[in-house]
Amino acid sequence: MFTKNRWSLLTLCLAMLTVQQNFAQQVVEVIQEEEAPAAAPVPTVPTTDKPAEEKKTDEEEVATVPRPKAAPVDPRFIRLHLADGSVIAGELSVESILVETDFGDLRVPVEKIKSFTPGLESKPAFLANIEKLFNDLGSNDYQARESARKEIVSFGLKIEQELARHGDDGNAERKRHLEAINKEFEELADEYDEFDGENVEQLWIRGDTIVTTDFTIIGRIAQDSFTVTSKYGPLSVQLSDVELGDRPVGEKGEMRKALSVDGTNLAQLSYKTSGIRVEKGDKITVRADGQLTMSPWGSNTMSTPDGGSNYGWFVQNEIYGGALIAKIGSNGKVLKVGSKSTFTAKQSGVLQFAIAMQHQYANQGYNYPGQYNVRVKVQPR
Repeated sequence: MFTKNRWSLLTLCLAMLTVQQNFAQQVVEVIQEEEAPAAAPVPTVPTTDKPAEEKKTDEEEVATVPRPKAAPVDPRFIRLHLADGSVIAGELSVESILVETDFGDLRVPVEKIKSFTPGLESKPAFLANIEKLFNDLGSNDYQARESARKEIVSFGLKIEQELARHGDDGNAERKRHLEAINKEFEELADEYDEFDGENVEQLWIRGDTIVTTDFTIIGRIAQDSFTVTSKYGPLSVQLSDVELGDRPVGEKGEMRKALSVDGTNLAQLSYKTSGIRVEKGDKITVRADGQLTMSPWGSNTMSTPDGGSNYGWFVQNEIYGGALIAKIGSNGKVLKVGSKSTFTAKQSGVLQFAIAMQHQYANQGYNYPGQYNVRVKVQPR
């Protein structure tokens, strides 16, 4: 039988054991909390990336320049550009235009017309003035000859076909002035810049030109005048006062982009993407300037986008080292661009640029400070 003291001692021991068990349980719980894994991560979607060697390169990425879409056009909407520089836009009063041709009359629906340009025979007073100017080139009056020459030159390249009509008729003065005018026009043609649209004007011809969605017609527009209903009301316009009539039928709009191509964009290393995806048949115009230091040939040796013969060949007898080049898509043919180029896309893909370099100078750690400033214009087919 337990004594009172022994009973008290037993009670104390049991209490201490309980405390130890509680403490041990708390320790275990703390350890379990510290060692417990974090919440399971969200399962990742299985990647479809190709192996590194098969991944698409930068130049194959999706284009960043959206291709403009054609806007719907009212079937009788037209813009008339007049000789005084004004433009009248509105609904034409007729649904079709009668055109007389050498092969018979054609009635062309307005909704099928993209543009029409009245020829010189539709502007009799103006044509008579041009004839007088060419006659004055052979005048005995010096001032009349000089005045006629200056006015003819002021017309620009548009009058080239009329020049061909006034050949050598035995008049020495007229022949001399015609030769001088032709020389000036040759210089104008050299300055022609298709990128900025300078001098982009249709040559003057005698007949009227009608461009439809399907074909082009040369003939005579039978109507002497047009009535156009604009937001200011109906307006009557004489054909002889019209320089150009056009309709935005199927116009997709051009795409433009400016970018820089520097010494890290050697053809053997990395092409620079333009961010424009072109389609086969698109017309591409490129202009470039700037300089690149050709360090293997000396720290003061510079190249322009045209490259130079002293930098060797990138493509034998075709592309100099240092020249700006381009290609469409990763497997496209390399094209020589230089400082000025216009070409038609032979395939679809992202347009990209690089600098041509002799192979032995492309992977030897040379630096090529500088850059070419490139402007791109793409006109959808």
